[in-house]
Amino acid sequence: MFIQNDHICDTLDTSEHIDLLIFVTTVHHNVLNRQTIRRTWLSYTNNNTANARHVFLLGKTAENSLQESVMRENEIYHDIVQETFIDSYNNLTYKTIMGFKWAATKCSNVKFVMKTDDDMWVNVPSIIKMLSGTGMANYLQTGLTGYCHQKASPIRDKRSKWYASFSSYPEEFFPGFCSGTGYMTSIKVVSDIYHVSPQVPFFHLEDVYVSLCVRRLGYLLNQTSGFLAGPSNICDYKKDNVLTVHQVTPSKLIEIWKQVCNPA
Repeated sequence: MFIQNDHICDTLDTSEHIDLLIFVTTVHHNVLNRQTIRRTWLSYTNNNTANARHVFLLGKTAENSLQESVMRENEIYHDIVQETFIDSYNNLTYKTIMGFKWAATKCSNVKFVMKTDDDMWVNVPSIIKMLSGTGMANYLQTGLTGYCHQKASPIRDKRSKWYASFSSYPEEFFPGFCSGTGYMTSIKVVSDIYHVSPQVPFFHLEDVYVSLCVRRLGYLLNQTSGFLAGPSNICDYKKDNVLTVHQVTPSKLIEIWKQVCNPA
């Protein structure tokens, strides 16, 4: 049981490059999130015909009705990639590496890749503009950028969503990592991470696992401003210097999208 959609990065001219591929991690029942994202900030991909493309990443579910619903959804939009690992929070690492593998093998004509979630506001034009700068483009050949932490301690409280046992991660500190809510890199780094991942022991927190792969490769992380928790003013979401906002509901996305704002 899997969905591949190998065509997503196809272009009429085989020498043509796509500026940005956006991975959106999602779960089966978040249909409204996916539909709303397609109608709002993912509309910039123009149904995967523009210079930005997108794909939703899924694992498998034991509920046949949910799987059938996803299959029907994919028949309409053709923008889902799915493999046979169980879809769960603790398997987000598998989901992300699946996306990296898919990009490395199906989308070599992409310049940059972004990983984000289905509860996000993403300012696609501003991200493409930021990535087009020569300095950032060069940096991302051997690095990641996003909302990056240079050092953090594992959470040892079993009640926490981000609990890490000593057996799963014995070190005192995580390496620096970029929040999985939104980070960007080049297709070269995505391919390198995919190929080095078999050498890096599994760890269930995907953003930390990606950083462990980055460390193994000797690559770097770069903090970029513009990754926010949530402005209070609707028009602030649309400012050029805002790249992503976390924990945005479908109704809020529609409100932001419809709001007419003065250019910023």
